[in-house]
Amino acid sequence: MIDTDRSRGGVMRRRGFTLIELLVVIAVIALLMGILMPALNKARKLARSAVCKANLRQWGTVFFMYTTDNDDKFWTEHNVWATGVPQGGWMPYLSGLYGNVDEFRLCPSASKLNGPEGGIGTTFARWGPGPIMEQHEFGPDADKNYGSYGTNLWINSVDPPSTEGWRGRPKCQWKTVQGRYAADIPMVSDCTWFGTNPISRNDKSYANSGDPAPSADWWEQKDPITPGDWNWDMARVTINRHNRGINMTLMDGSTRHVVLTDLWSLKWHREFQLFYDVEIPWLN
Repeated sequence: MIDTDRSRGGVMRRRGFTLIELLVVIAVIALLMGILMPALNKARKLARSAVCKANLRQWGTVFFMYTTDNDDKFWTEHNVWATGVPQGGWMPYLSGLYGNVDEFRLCPSASKLNGPEGGIGTTFARWGPGPIMEQHEFGPDADKNYGSYGTNLWINSVDPPSTEGWRGRPKCQWKTVQGRYAADIPMVSDCTWFGTNPISRNDKSYANSGDPAPSADWWEQKDPITPGDWNWDMARVTINRHNRGINMTLMDGSTRHVVLTDLWSLKWHREFQLFYDVEIPWLN
């Protein structure tokens, strides 16, 4: 603020801010910024999570549109052992049936590429496209197969033999829309890959596949193009993307936020054994 003062000779003299006044103003601005910034960041995260839920709700609608046209059956998703057929096809396959789904492929919190060539996803980066899609036999449209979400690969109408079914256990699959357990069966969620098919924690036939990621930045430490540890399926969804959890659409059509430690209380497949006391040290 600038005011005026009259000198002895009657001449008006201008007086500016003193140094103390300027410092007080700067301190007040800094204090206000310190108060407002956390609130703004929280509001931004909530907005991104809301958009993510809307995207997943759209995917859930597409899933049910497909099953409505196919006697309540889900599509066939081949695993890596079924050579000669594309895998990971749920997103482009459904896209071809029901129009352009590019608008809801990506969670706003994980829309960037993981490196210049894409690859596996991370907590805040999408999976695909690029060379890794071709390595996994995604077919000629591999560059169009990318996203921030993954399906529960136990949702699958593939028939025996066991080499076709995930984990060699076709009997564990949810081949059709279920009424029982529907509110607890994951369909599609935030994920670091196009899908995941975790087994129970006490099932030792696949090392680590029922355990959470060992660190918060576990996927960030992987080579995005040629990673290992593909059997570590639950780790693909154990990512702190939205306030200690992820967003998910379940088979009853609901979309909700799931805290990471609650992932083991969901019915991933028909024989999945529930756990309610899973600890994730890096989440605390």
